[in-house]
Amino acid sequence: MARFKFALEALLNHRLHQEEIIQKELAVCACGVRDEKMILARIQQDKEKAVAEIHQKQLRGIAISEHILYANFLEGLARNMVVQQEKVKESEKKFAQKRDDLIDAVKKRKTIENLREKGLAVFSRKMLKLDQDFLDEVGICRFHKGTS
Repeated sequence: MARFKFALEALLNHRLHQEEIIQKELAVCACGVRDEKMILARIQQDKEKAVAEIHQKQLRGIAISEHILYANFLEGLARNMVVQQEKVKESEKKFAQKRDDLIDAVKKRKTIENLREKGLAVFSRKMLKLDQDFLDEVGICRFHKGTS
């Protein structure tokens, strides 16, 4: 019996492979976003801790030199936060682009799969027609043998 052979099977396999690669890249991007956000959270915690420390020291009295050190430290943390916020935005942008790439890859794969399904349906109808024609022919032959 004949078997269905999809002419674009190699393309479908290629599209599946591409989709898997993009899924892995998307997972890497998601980890990158998480990591960058964790770094930002750590910087924010350091800032809050330093602000609380300076507030406590101010209540007890603090030397000007120590106050200047804290001010410089807080200024550095503020700059680090700005830089880290940009890194978070950039990693989120990469993630969004990769997600869009994945959506596109899925659409392309599904298009080929739909073509395959349509081809399989046409093939199945042809096979059913051939089977029916064969059975009709057998029936006709038996009928003629029985009447002769």
